[in-house]
Amino acid sequence: MDFPGYSVICEIGRGGMATVYRARQVMLDREVALKVLNPALAAEPVNAQRFLQEARMLASLEHPHVVPVYEVGVTPEGSHYFSMQLLENGDFAARLERGIDQAELVRVLAAVADALGYAHARGYVHRDVTPANILFDAEDNPRLTDFGIARAMSVSSRITASGLSVGTSHYMSPEQARGAEVDPRSDIYSLGVVCYEALTGKPPFEGSDAFAVAYAHVHEQVPPLPARYLVWQPLVDHCLAKNPDERFQDCTQFIDMLRRIAPSLRATSGARRAQASGEHPVPADFSDDAVIAEPSWRQPGLLQADAHAEASAPGRPRWVGPFVALVGLVGILALFAWRPWSTVAPETAMPGPEPALVQEAGLDAGDDGLSAEEAAELAVLASSQGVEDPIRALLLQARRDFAARRYTSPPGNNALQRYRQVQAQEPGNREARAGIERIAQRYLALADEQAGDEDPSLWLGYLQRAGELAVEFGVEDVATGVAERREAWLDRTLKEGEVAIAAWDRERAVLVFERGLALAPDSSALQQGLARARRIGRDGFAFRDTVDGRAGPEMLVVGSLAYGRSPVTLGEFRHYWERVGQGRFGSLPANCRDRESLFRGSRKRTFLDPGFTQDDSHPVVCVTAAMADDYARWLSQMSARAYRVPSSAELAAVGVGSADDCTANGRDAAYRAIHGGRDALGCDDGHAETSPVMAFAPAANGLRDTRGNVREWTSDCVGGACRERLVSGGSWASSVSDGTTRAFPADTGFNTIGFRVVREIP
Repeated sequence: MDFPGYSVICEIGRGGMATVYRARQVMLDREVALKVLNPALAAEPVNAQRFLQEARMLASLEHPHVVPVYEVGVTPEGSHYFSMQLLENGDFAARLERGIDQAELVRVLAAVADALGYAHARGYVHRDVTPANILFDAEDNPRLTDFGIARAMSVSSRITASGLSVGTSHYMSPEQARGAEVDPRSDIYSLGVVCYEALTGKPPFEGSDAFAVAYAHVHEQVPPLPARYLVWQPLVDHCLAKNPDERFQDCTQFIDMLRRIAPSLRATSGARRAQASGEHPVPADFSDDAVIAEPSWRQPGLLQADAHAEASAPGRPRWVGPFVALVGLVGILALFAWRPWSTVAPETAMPGPEPALVQEAGLDAGDDGLSAEEAAELAVLASSQGVEDPIRALLLQARRDFAARRYTSPPGNNALQRYRQVQAQEPGNREARAGIERIAQRYLALADEQAGDEDPSLWLGYLQRAGELAVEFGVEDVATGVAERREAWLDRTLKEGEVAIAAWDRERAVLVFERGLALAPDSSALQQGLARARRIGRDGFAFRDTVDGRAGPEMLVVGSLAYGRSPVTLGEFRHYWERVGQGRFGSLPANCRDRESLFRGSRKRTFLDPGFTQDDSHPVVCVTAAMADDYARWLSQMSARAYRVPSSAELAAVGVGSADDCTANGRDAAYRAIHGGRDALGCDDGHAETSPVMAFAPAANGLRDTRGNVREWTSDCVGGACRERLVSGGSWASSVSDGTTRAFPADTGFNTIGFRVVREIP
């Protein structure tokens, strides 16, 4: 690959949008990371714009904990790239795998929060704060990177390539998981998830798929930290509040909390792999000043007093602070000791709370679906380790989970799992069956609650979960409801896409169909719609404008014009005539001539009765050039688009000519059997006069009836006062020797001559 000024060494990373290479910047003789937009995406301007946005965003953020950008460019071949600092010291995800101590965690969190605060102050929200996006430079400084899905706060976060919520599901804020607007508090939520994972070894929510995780972020309560990390609990609680108003409102507050946590910590090994290897205390104390620098973006006077201030207050013994902290810690430990039911399944043998503490432990009636008596009963059953009535305990706990919206997640602590356990022990248990049906119905109801949201991903996720449960457990009413809602959604999506196509809004149409296919990838109707959307305004694009409240003639883009796919039909012209034509022309024009003869004229022959039988699908004949012009003007008035009769050159450009075989409707054996005469083709096309339009195979460009059926009026005048018009093509009565362009009286109708219209492309 050739990038001016750079020598590519090797590939070091690849993602869905870009590839990162190790390269040498020749002029400065330094190694850099070269991020290159994938060629398949570069063809779409929106992707190139998004890639350029990331580069500009990074380049505008000159901060010690944001990866710096050196240069942005586009190669002569159209490859978009930018170069940035090469960070070879690994990422935070790898360090969490190995295990870190709490001092290191404070240092990294403070640095990343400082970088985020700097970005927020300049109007940007990162939206993808994860351990993998925190890299380390040669001096071991954390650097925040990958602003690929960041957005300026003034721009709607919903506007993405697919219309769906973006980000990494395990680290999404609830509002981001729903596809709603986000602000800096969303990044603070994600940073809280990173903190939680660093302490416990896993994110707060896990699931079988991205939907399950997103659902948990929106609805599930965050499991409490292990008791040994209680000093971190206030910070985690403030970060991971469901309501953004209850979180830290900016990174200043987050860093202040870190400064209050730091003095009470002793460096200990991280929680990663703690279950397998145990903790390895590090005896050295550390100071908050050593790991938390003053934020570079904060204004003077905003820093709150740190945790040392109270302990060093005048007149207070130095032991008071630690003693009070110790008493508080013991109290918190005692409180958490009485909360086993919040995270542990009944089958795990753990003692439950004493009946007197049921209300304090959160098992009282009101928000858990149990009466006071049932909550007390559940506590007793738990303390008996399940030997009295394990089925009863499971059913009560399932009801409690349902009331807490733990329908199918988190794993090991949800209503569905407990009902399954009951069914495994007692297959005919009616309450378990009813509970499962209620869960399926609840997901259907949740889908209905989200039906009006602009981003349908959460809606479809609920619907999919309802459908899975309905199929697995045979809940017929839910299965029927899911099918009906899917069908209605598909119908709405198709209609929305067709509206965008009709408006020639290519970007909107592509977005609608792509978003639909992201949720229903097997839909052939959506696939066909997307193919049409991508062709809007390009060769092969077919459409119908709305004319007088109904669909107008079908048009097809060929080159620089949209042509009528076929000549105007009798049905289409009849509608025009009944609406305005008769009033404009007074009466049907007389003397429609039969087969272009000067001697076979008839005052009785009109476009409604050209001398042979037609229906609305046949091409209209016996119309004058003026009638054709007026029909095109009426289309223009009704559709607000520029319709007209084409020129002979425009018709010749798309292959309008005469038939020389029976692949089109011309003078052949069928014609001769009725009308006689010579110079007929030896084949039989089955039509003595006009055939319905579309009866024969299309031309290579998709147009129909270009080599027969009817000749077509053009806009080309011959003689003074435009008394004659050129007519192009062949008809059902034309022989090969008749030629394809002739002049005819403009004020006379012929039962061999019709017309098609063209429309300007906006």
